[in-house]
Amino acid sequence: MPLSGIKYFIEELMARGDVLSISTLLDPKHEISAVLSEMGKKEAPAILFERVKGHRLPVVGNLLGTRKRLSLALGIDPEKLFEEFPKRMEKRISPILIRDSSPGTVFKKGIDLKKLLPVLTHYAGDSGPYITSGFSSARDPETGVIGRGLHRMEVRGKDRLGISLLNPPLAEIYAKYKKKKQKMEIATVIGMDPLIFIASILKAPTGLDKLSIAGGIREKAVPMVRAENVDLEIPAFAEVLIEGYIDPKGKEEDGVLGESSGYYMGFSKSPTIQVMAITLRKDAIYHAIVPWSLEVDNLLYLVHGLDFVPKMKREIPTIKEIRLIPGTFGAHAVISLGTENKGEIRRALSLALSFTNIKKVIAVNTDINIQDDQELEWALATRFQADKDLIVMTNLRGQPIDPSSGDGFLTAKMGLDATKPRPEGFEKVGVPEEVKKRIIPVLQKIVKGR
Repeated sequence: MPLSGIKYFIEELMARGDVLSISTLLDPKHEISAVLSEMGKKEAPAILFERVKGHRLPVVGNLLGTRKRLSLALGIDPEKLFEEFPKRMEKRISPILIRDSSPGTVFKKGIDLKKLLPVLTHYAGDSGPYITSGFSSARDPETGVIGRGLHRMEVRGKDRLGISLLNPPLAEIYAKYKKKKQKMEIATVIGMDPLIFIASILKAPTGLDKLSIAGGIREKAVPMVRAENVDLEIPAFAEVLIEGYIDPKGKEEDGVLGESSGYYMGFSKSPTIQVMAITLRKDAIYHAIVPWSLEVDNLLYLVHGLDFVPKMKREIPTIKEIRLIPGTFGAHAVISLGTENKGEIRRALSLALSFTNIKKVIAVNTDINIQDDQELEWALATRFQADKDLIVMTNLRGQPIDPSSGDGFLTAKMGLDATKPRPEGFEKVGVPEEVKKRIIPVLQKIVKGR
């Protein structure tokens, strides 16, 4: 697909029958997020909210709520995701500067974020409306390189946005401006090609533009344009552009948002962006992401899986398959091993727990379908003994979004060996394989007849 914006992707999903349009008038405060939250608990279509209370902009959500749509955005076969994706990431194609003549409306005076944008208030305990899909860019004052990333943004006033700068490169860039006591120009785009959105959360080497990674993944250069009011190049064809600056002398505040861990979290005090201008594309669509959802889980699955899966398979060749458990923000994993060597299995469990994001890992034999939760529980119920097969490791680095972790995000982790205690006496019951193949047409008829 061409890198031409979010609308092209939505049209593609519509052609596939994978978009649900809702015409009921809904409030951006809690109501839209309530629908997205309920739909986001299971695989569901993308959702287009055509009528939003107090706004002319429609809202689209759950765009990447299935692995299939995630793979479509990347342009990669879902079955080959962790094989092909790392190769594409190494290609690196630099973005190209273009002139975007698409019509749009620029607001510079009398800016009121809550009136211009249908920013969602997601949960009851949130401190206010939060932009969770904003791709922000800022220029390093020392190298001139533009750093980019996805950072949660709290609406703090008519023309003020709080931004949580916890991760590089933007956190490091802001620290340099703060040290120099200089204002930092920043531009945020909302509603872009989903591939660019995915690239925003990927880890990039210092000094590398994430748009180069996006270009390599799609094997096409990402088009970008010059911002009008700040000295930055940004992704072209975005639905919304917010331009402003952060004054390091300004007051830093706390904000609370229901995070992808399913808990309200207010990290450190965050700086405030003074908004200078907002540009809305003609017939703009607002892209929303609900933090605690299967959609975010898919994105974390991709980010953590890129690091975890290839390294585990490289170090432990007997690993046949790896699964990150949905709903655990990449913290729980299952590994299927083609070995009965207990020392090798224990090594695999210990290695898995050394990864920052992994908190619990289960090892099973290849006769267990690791995509089937019932089979996993059956393996634990019949092959695992806690006094022999449980590994507990303490004071290891965990994830910041885990509220149970201690100082420095230190946590306890566990590995469970649910492989066969011995070869004999643990043969899984089942009908002959040739019979399974013969009854496939019968099963298909039964399913269609329901």
